[in-house]
Amino acid sequence: MWLKHVVRRGLDRDPGALALRDGRRDVSWRQLHRDVEALAALLRRDVPRGSRVLVLSGNRVEVIETYLACAAAGVVAVPVNPALTDREIGAIAESVEPAAAVAEAESLTRLGGLFPGLPLTDIAGIGELPDAAADSGGREGGSLADPVMILHTSATTGTAKGVVVDQRSLQLNALSWLADVAPRPGTVFLNAGPLFHGSVVIALDHLAAGGTVCVLDRFTPQGCLAALDRWEVEHAFLVPSMVRLVLDTRALATADLGALRLLLHGAAPMPAELAAEARERLGVELQTIFGITEGGGPVVSLAPHAQVGEPPVPGAVCVGQPMLGTELRITDSEGREVPAGTIGELQVTGDGLMQGYWKRPEATAEVLRDGWLNTHDLGCVDGNGLVWVVDRRNDLILRGGQNVYPAEIEYVLRQSPSVADVVVVPVVSPIWGQIPVAFVAPVTPDAFDASELLGLCVDGLAAYKRPSHFLPVETIPRNPAGKALRPGLRELAHRLIIESGDTP
Repeated sequence: MWLKHVVRRGLDRDPGALALRDGRRDVSWRQLHRDVEALAALLRRDVPRGSRVLVLSGNRVEVIETYLACAAAGVVAVPVNPALTDREIGAIAESVEPAAAVAEAESLTRLGGLFPGLPLTDIAGIGELPDAAADSGGREGGSLADPVMILHTSATTGTAKGVVVDQRSLQLNALSWLADVAPRPGTVFLNAGPLFHGSVVIALDHLAAGGTVCVLDRFTPQGCLAALDRWEVEHAFLVPSMVRLVLDTRALATADLGALRLLLHGAAPMPAELAAEARERLGVELQTIFGITEGGGPVVSLAPHAQVGEPPVPGAVCVGQPMLGTELRITDSEGREVPAGTIGELQVTGDGLMQGYWKRPEATAEVLRDGWLNTHDLGCVDGNGLVWVVDRRNDLILRGGQNVYPAEIEYVLRQSPSVADVVVVPVVSPIWGQIPVAFVAPVTPDAFDASELLGLCVDGLAAYKRPSHFLPVETIPRNPAGKALRPGLRELAHRLIIESGDTP
């Protein structure tokens, strides 16, 4: 069992060293082993092998302990965003049919009302559970091929689906992380993102390296800076919007970030200007991580000192080369591999791929064929073997039969100093089929100037790529991983433009 070996190895190497930390608790490897075994014993008693266990909690060290305990007990952890509505939680529970739940106090009350009789454990009390007996009753965690987690997608393109992850996937990801990121034993890592999200594998990767995982309760720029300073963090994973907020925080002037060596970033494109500012003001190296939950997490990475040429399309992002254990190819719409430099669909293969979507064989068959996962991202491989991502296939705009990549338009609009954030989505056109519309968050409310934005597009884009409308918004809605919530923006654009009679 991979995860049990991770805990055991940390215990054997240095039992008193720090494994986990948050604002409430410091957890040594000795304490982590005790907590995991104690909760695993409780789960073995209450939950049949292979059953699902809901995990509803905000960020705290006990969430990671719960995932490790589920693996040790041979049950499947189902992380759930506690911000979901009762209806949404009910839909997930109806699908996975949980045998128990581990949750924070507020969520325990909700779950008790939703599912009377479901065994519930207060996640805050894991450290107080009685020590486990030495004998596990012959029940140990499953093999590498057994499911260990069901991670639900963020549903940016439709209904959330449960991604079934086995321990082999977690093992492969950790080994590739050790090879391509190379954290040393004892490296202090800050987890600023939600632990119910697929990016939690990065925290597990750092544990596998013998590092210390520091868990931020929730991201705020001030709180993030304080944690980086107080805990002497060496590695951190942030999405670009988080980086921007940290750089804009006044507290940065007095924060001591002398320990910080590597800033890992992903989930959304990192503008070149923002990357340069982060290097200069934070004094760190930057490493791009391209990942997909269905692929096991990180699958492609751009090393800090990699030499990158000009993008094949303005706004395209270089994400590097496949990580150890992952292969990548670019195909056309029929699944045929295309030559270097040709834009197509990114597909990956390797032992890290998901087993499939939980109880969704048709959806699984749409993305997994012959051992290859179609990421539905559009991109290409250049002559140096570097992978470039242009856009999501579902975000591609077809205007009069011509491909329009939102990333290209967003790149041009970000050149304006008055633009804080921007997302381009399609609206239906009776003449062109689809046309682009730009949602723009200005740096200040009075900074929005549609004529200036149009001028940038006239100078930098072919006529068929120019947005028909520039719509101001206070902020661009994004999910906890930093990805823009495009479906809602498409619906808003439809209401504001089509339903108002302003048909393009």
